[in-house]
Amino acid sequence: MNPPIHDITDPGEFLPGPPPLWHLWWFWLTVIVAFSLVSLILFFILRKKSQAKPELTLLEQAKSRLDKLKAESSILEPQTSAVRISLIIRQYLEAAFEDPALFETNEEFTLRPDALEKLHPDCRQAVSKHLAALSELKYFPSGEHDHILDLINQAAHILAQIEQSVASPEPSPTA
Repeated sequence: MNPPIHDITDPGEFLPGPPPLWHLWWFWLTVIVAFSLVSLILFFILRKKSQAKPELTLLEQAKSRLDKLKAESSILEPQTSAVRISLIIRQYLEAAFEDPALFETNEEFTLRPDALEKLHPDCRQAVSKHLAALSELKYFPSGEHDHILDLINQAAHILAQIEQSVASPEPSPTA
């Protein structure tokens, strides 16, 4: 009798398997393209941040607005300038100290017992006097512009004093 015929064995078990992924050329091409894209995106994001203007402090914003008003004051009515100076000061106080002076008339402001309580007493008095002078100017007849420049300069000086008193507060007496 003849011996049984065996089937031919599959040669696949003797051949090496597929090459690992990192041995393929298209894998490295994909990695290089992806790395390049991520690098470009990061470059543009970081470049935008470095070119962005630095945030102005509240004092710098107020002084900038006062300087702009000073340049325009010669063509504005004194009453308009007085209102704008008052708004700049009140907006600063509202933003820096959460004081509701921005939303009050001068009469309401002066009658409020806790007005500007977060400010140093000297600064509180200077702000109150300046806002009162601006309030009076709103109702004067049109006229002199020189006085407005003084009021703008005084406003800038008062804001600088406030900022200085906040930066270096006096030691509080201990009881």
